[in-house]
Amino acid sequence: MFNINGIVITDEEIAEVELHFGFQFNERQREVIKFWDSTDVQACPGSGKTTTLAAKLMILAKKIPKSFKHGICVITHTNIAVKEIKDRLGIYANYYSEYPNHFGTIQSFVDKYLTIPAYKEHYQHSPVLLDEFEWINLLKRQPDYNRLVTQSSYISQRHIKVNELVFNKSNFNISTSINKAQPFLGKTTVTYRSVRTLKERLLKEGYIKYNEAYSIAFSYLRKHPEIKQLFSYRFPIVFIDEMQDMETHQYQLIDELFKDRAIVQKIGDINQSIFSNTSNQEMNIWQPNSVIQLIETTRLNNTLSKIIKPVCMSPQAMESNWNPYPLIKPTILVFNDSNISRVKDKYIDLIIQYNLQNQGNRIFKAIGHIKSNPRLGIVSYWSDFNKDNLKDRNEYDNLVSYVDKFRTLINNKNVKEPRKTLLELICKSLKIAGIKNPQSSSYFTPFTLINFLLEERQPELKELNENLVIWILKFKKNLISIPILVLELKQYIISLVHSFGKKVSNTELQNFINAPNSQFSQTVPESNQLYNNQGLTVHFDTIHGVKGETHTATLFLETYHNTFDIGSKILDFISSSSSKQNSLRTRQSYKSWQRKLPLSYVAISRATHFLCLAVHEDRFQSTIQSYFQSNQDWEVVYV
Repeated sequence: MFNINGIVITDEEIAEVELHFGFQFNERQREVIKFWDSTDVQACPGSGKTTTLAAKLMILAKKIPKSFKHGICVITHTNIAVKEIKDRLGIYANYYSEYPNHFGTIQSFVDKYLTIPAYKEHYQHSPVLLDEFEWINLLKRQPDYNRLVTQSSYISQRHIKVNELVFNKSNFNISTSINKAQPFLGKTTVTYRSVRTLKERLLKEGYIKYNEAYSIAFSYLRKHPEIKQLFSYRFPIVFIDEMQDMETHQYQLIDELFKDRAIVQKIGDINQSIFSNTSNQEMNIWQPNSVIQLIETTRLNNTLSKIIKPVCMSPQAMESNWNPYPLIKPTILVFNDSNISRVKDKYIDLIIQYNLQNQGNRIFKAIGHIKSNPRLGIVSYWSDFNKDNLKDRNEYDNLVSYVDKFRTLINNKNVKEPRKTLLELICKSLKIAGIKNPQSSSYFTPFTLINFLLEERQPELKELNENLVIWILKFKKNLISIPILVLELKQYIISLVHSFGKKVSNTELQNFINAPNSQFSQTVPESNQLYNNQGLTVHFDTIHGVKGETHTATLFLETYHNTFDIGSKILDFISSSSSKQNSLRTRQSYKSWQRKLPLSYVAISRATHFLCLAVHEDRFQSTIQSYFQSNQDWEVVYV
């Protein structure tokens, strides 16, 4: 009888998958592939954890006999990450996409197996799950919501955002966070009762906010505790990628379903756990037991890995066996108020000086935590950078304008905005064709289109979602050109219009979808994110936007959010003794440091060849200045 715990993987089997991937796994990667018990895998930046997981799944798919009636559960955080693993798996991805396996996001897992069954049991119909954007749009159409926002003195005086109030996971009270058990206000007050009436009505109508899907899931488990055993029987082994991105309620739900009853292998990097900008976002509670560590980085060179290694909450070993030649030292760019706009040009000068335009993947980025702040933001370095204006405009006169907006958003780690842009394009096309929502006689919005397809045309919804994932992923990986993307979008829109019984003979619609590509530069200029000088392009972005990326060179820009992150925090941390660094990581009074470290760690661990940090001269004084000017591992350049 097949037993997962008893699996033995040979070096010959690993050699087979090495041929598939075109490189050799190191000893620690081999250890992960061969290990078949519950464990946490702590992986340093650039350690190949996703490829290692894919190799393990590939070998497992070959070993499982047809008589095995249980499923393999593979969970990650985004659909893009799912697609990336499946791409590495090749034909073996089909195996994990079939019953009884589950291969998808944590959200899709919870929705499919807990939230939707729970909802159907109680209300006898299917719900619609909404992201934050869709939820806010829904609320704005509710008269009782607008009364609460404008007329409740308690809500206005305490600056409570009604759209962020949620059914909590513990007792289904309405709280400011899913992980808080206490109600946001006394349950007998008029305001609390009004909010509860609003939320219960929307829930009964079938609308569920993504994070409240977990509250329903926990409630379902309290009502039916026996189903926990069914989960561990169905899925005797669970793989979780990007574990550091799991939020508290997600982590706790996984534990409640599988802990001590199934093999659970959690893979991630606790030091790259960066959180939402919302104030009610709880910190990740995953603390890897470090039974296995992936410590060999193929991204960071030896010089950078030694410098970066301690700049985090949980230092781990990090090894690299290469250096660029000639050696390029990480550099501090010191600026003042009068020359801050020249920081980006000095960065380009150094890239050219080191001939980096001909090395690595030739991706050069300038990144910071805060886009705009009166004291210091990314726009302080380059006034044309402002991604917010990309979001302000939702309607354009032609298809290529939407594609232009899409391409300026595509490098964001969060795919919500590019996805929304494509949906807005589709809705605009339907509007021009005169196609309205049969359920309301109003023109479609992204939210109502998804809702309509879910209720009336589920195969078409599946096709749309698959197309969106493919378009986004291919464009992110440069696997599809703009003309081909435009062509595929035209074909999809024509097909969708035909499915509503309309013809694409409408002159306005033809003009809309057939606008020439020359209109790209007239719509959303690349200057919002791409700075060009001396024949080089530097992509400006936020730290959150580049998580998971690899660059040839990275410029980490000092910004202000409660404090100046580089001069007041990170350079001080780097120049401190080991004992002071440990104190900053652990003492409760240093919470602000502990928030800055993961963001900084992500920022400084993107570059293969060259790392720059920009700091104002006012915060590059005395001890810090002496440390870096006398340290042989660093260069200091005054702009």
